Amino acid sequence: MRSDAVANQLKIVNAATRLMAEQGLDAELTDIAHEAGVGIGTVYRCVGNRDQVIKTIVKDMVRQLTVSFKKAENQENVADTLLELIEQLHEIVGTYGWVHAALIGGRMAALRDEMHAIDPIGRLELLCKRGRAEGSLRADIEPAVISALILGSLSPWAALSLRSRGDARVVAQEVLRPFLAHTTKGTTTCA
Repeated sequence: MRSDAVANQLKIVNAATRLMAEQGLDAELTDIAHEAGVGIGTVYRCVGNRDQVIKTIVKDMVRQLTVSFKKAENQENVADTLLELIEQLHEIVGTYGWVHAALIGGRMAALRDEMHAIDPIGRLELLCKRGRAEGSLRADIEPAVISALILGSLSPWAALSLRSRGDARVVAQEVLRPFLAHTTKGTTTCA
């Protein structure tokens, strides 16, 4: 793909992501083209129809999620690692929360497999097992429960509520604090 086509594709995907964050799946392709500052023909040439635009956005979100999990899995101190991972997950949901809401509502069933392939609950559970083994997470709460509750904090309505308390770091601290065996260096508590 030529560099101007790549630049246009990026502008279109960014514009679509912003509009869909506001309007959900009801955002029109003409509005996306206008927001990106390109013609509708450019949208079709560079990305495709509305479904292809959505699929491109979901693939980008999946890529970001995958990178965040891989980074967390390769770090040492689980409590600090989880704090950073939860922060990143909340930032991703802040950008792509409409995808999550659409998946929950059954409006994007065809893309559900891509999301399941990430296996966030399984990956979080493994991190929580490591945290219990190293003593940074409470031993009296099952890793599966911690994982489910952390992921539950990403639900759009919960994320918006938590986000109103501060930035993504504050949200991550609020989510992780009940599971910590003790406060670790680098992990601050909220007042």
